[in-house]
Amino acid sequence: MNNINGIFDIYSPEEFFYSINNAWENYKRSKQKSVEILLYVIMGLNHLREWIASGYDPKKTPTNDEEKFFQSIFNKASFKVINSLCNKTKHLQRMKENTSSEHNVPFDEWSDIDAVRNWDKGPASDYFVDGINIIEIINEIIGFYRMEWFKKKGITFK
Repeated sequence: MNNINGIFDIYSPEEFFYSINNAWENYKRSKQKSVEILLYVIMGLNHLREWIASGYDPKKTPTNDEEKFFQSIFNKASFKVINSLCNKTKHLQRMKENTSSEHNVPFDEWSDIDAVRNWDKGPASDYFVDGINIIEIINEIIGFYRMEWFKKKGITFK
């Protein structure tokens, strides 16, 4: 019953990525964008590299594929945005990027009234970082994980 090597029923980077990707697909399909799902995806993508290169100290020279991947994804501009958003969420630190939201879901299409934080604006229909839809940023990082780590390791997802 005790799980010492995972979290709930997620035991591997592949399973964690599958969970993140599933949440992401649900987010993109929804007209009313859930900030809760968005934050899970951001935090998950930020920390997935730590699942892949468990225990790696980024101050040290990479010595294996996992550590090299850890460094390569961190060098991507989109990942730096994800990392910044994650740290902003975790520590409420200042960040150089500006975030914003758009709210144009008609009232009769509100799918989760309890999730609406501002009744005058309505639910968010999109989130942006420096004017770029977060969907573009996250799609790039999910694609990088998929192609540069999982596919190279022979792991494919539907």
